[in-house]
Amino acid sequence: MKTLVKNEFRQTRKTLLIWLGIMLLLCGFCYFELLSLKDSLDEMARTVGQFPRLIMIMFGVKGDLTTALGWYACIYFWEGLLAFAYAISLGLSCVAREKKFGTSEYLFTKPVERKTIVLAKVIVSSVNLLVFSLFSGVCNYFAVILPMGGLEQPGAGTATAVGMFLTQLLFFALGLLFASLFKSYKAAVRVGTVFVLAAYAVAITAEYAGNRFLDYLTPLRYYDVYEVALNGVYLSSIVLTVLIVGACVMVSTRRWKLREL
Repeated sequence: MKTLVKNEFRQTRKTLLIWLGIMLLLCGFCYFELLSLKDSLDEMARTVGQFPRLIMIMFGVKGDLTTALGWYACIYFWEGLLAFAYAISLGLSCVAREKKFGTSEYLFTKPVERKTIVLAKVIVSSVNLLVFSLFSGVCNYFAVILPMGGLEQPGAGTATAVGMFLTQLLFFALGLLFASLFKSYKAAVRVGTVFVLAAYAVAITAEYAGNRFLDYLTPLRYYDVYEVALNGVYLSSIVLTVLIVGACVMVSTRRWKLREL
C-alpha cells in the first residue's frame, strides 16, 4: 500500500500543481478586481440588485456585495466551478487512466489485490482534494477576506473551506463511480460532464424556488456557502456525505475488482 500511495502521489502531483496554479490566478484576478471596485461597491451593488433574481443566482450573487460575506460568497461560487470540476475529473481518471493508457493489465496483475490498488488511489485523491481546499482557503483569506476587513461571522472562512472539501469529495466519489460503471473512459467523462451541468441546474432551481427537497438531489446544495458561513456545517449533511461517498467507493471497488482486463 505504501509503495502504491507514493507512486500515485508522484503521478498526480503535476496535475495538482496545475490546478492550484489556475486557482491562484483566479484568486489573484479577484483580488485586483476587488481593489479596483472597492471605492464603488455601493454603485455596483445597486446595479447588480436591479438584475432578475434568477440571473443573480446563476452568477453566484447571494447577498449584499458591499459586505465581506456577500463578496466572498460570489467569489466562492466561481472558485467552486474550478474546484468541483477538478474533483470529478480526479474521480473519473484516478483508476480509469490505467485502462486509458494501457497500463491496467500491468498494474492489476501485480501481487496486490485490486481493492488495495483502488483504495490507495482514493486515499491519494482525497489528500489532493484536501490540499486544494486548504490552498483555496488560504488564497481566499489573503485575496478576499483580509482586503474586506474580515468576515462578520467568526470561523466562516474555515467552515466554508471544509464545505468545499466535502463537496469535492462528493463529486470525486461520483466520478469514481461513473468510471467504474462504464467500460469506455470517454463515456464516463461524458456522463460526468452531464452530471456536473445537471447538478448546477438543479442547485439554481432549488435556490430560486426555495425547494428543500431539491437540495438533496445536488451536492452543490449540501454545503451552500452562505448557509455554512452563517450557521456552520450541518451534521445531517456530513452524515449524508459519508453515506454517499462510502457507497460510491464500495461499489466502485467491487466493480473494478470484477472488471475484465
